[in-house]
Amino acid sequence: MSQLKINNLVKQYGSNTVVKNLNITVESGEMLSLLGPSGCGKTTTLRMIAGMHAPTSGTIELNGLDLTHVAPHKRNVGLVFQNYALFPHLNVFENVAFGLKRHGVAKPEIKQRVLAALQSVQLAEFTERFPGQMSGGQQQRVALARTLVLKPPLVLFDEPLSNLDAKLRQALGIEIRVLQREYGFTGIFVTHDQEEAMVISDRIAVMNGGKIVQIGSPQQIYLHPADPFVADFVGESNLLPVSHVQNKDKLWQFQLAGGHRLTAERSSDAPPPTYVMIRPESAVVQRRSPGADIPASADVNTLTGEVTYINYSGSSYLVGVAIEQLEQQFIVRLQNTRKELDLRIGEQALIEWPVHETLTF
Repeated sequence: MSQLKINNLVKQYGSNTVVKNLNITVESGEMLSLLGPSGCGKTTTLRMIAGMHAPTSGTIELNGLDLTHVAPHKRNVGLVFQNYALFPHLNVFENVAFGLKRHGVAKPEIKQRVLAALQSVQLAEFTERFPGQMSGGQQQRVALARTLVLKPPLVLFDEPLSNLDAKLRQALGIEIRVLQREYGFTGIFVTHDQEEAMVISDRIAVMNGGKIVQIGSPQQIYLHPADPFVADFVGESNLLPVSHVQNKDKLWQFQLAGGHRLTAERSSDAPPPTYVMIRPESAVVQRRSPGADIPASADVNTLTGEVTYINYSGSSYLVGVAIEQLEQQFIVRLQNTRKELDLRIGEQALIEWPVHETLTF
């Protein structure tokens, strides 16, 4: 069992409160990501858990033991750094074995555990290489093996993939997830990359201004954001201010700037919304002939505008449409069906999406 409990954690630097009354329970074997913009308090939180920073108040418990004032080297917590932190004068085997030697593990066991750890990160044939002879991705695998070989119950990841290219980041993110399940450790992963958090996490804690503004599964965070900040920060979104809100037949009816009318579903206890959000993949867009009627449906919202850009990414097209009197362009993501897209920049377009996929805040 490796349950982590953070209770009323606060960190202040003078009059500046960086972390505000944080409460999190990370269950044994769970991977939790702390996700948020720079300066939101996620790295400070991680360093307090590691013992590198002392909390101003609050407690940190691992398996029921209070670690709040325990020295970092006595916490039995693994830490995977952003900059790898490998010893350049030691080869791969010696880097991974370093911690075991400090703990007085016998040589035969050191060899067995180091080779097993390197095998798990696909580096068993690199034992004699030095860090300077390896790529960034290989060095990060060595750093991961050096942590895993100690079999810590809790592993902290301090943006370990941020120095790698996009394709390698994705591959290593998946690999970390596989290793976490294989070794069974509890993990906390700090990142500002929402796609990375989605791949790696059982749950995501979105932070802003030193607080957790929403915590839940990747699906919950993406499909049901708690507020406009989460909706805008996690994934692409069309976040639009609304006015003239009316409650009618369990629906919200409201206007956007320019008088555009939309409808959204309403829960019984919801206050009148000030924003609506539509994910780009929830909408479709098609060419609209000048003067053509706009189809009316109680189940579908529509907007019209001019196509301003079409970006092709291989698996999909991202289409931007300028709507009259709206400050921001409406974004639509269309899956690539291997057919030529029947849209051109400068053409008039009709956007449609289901009423039930119009979220309100």
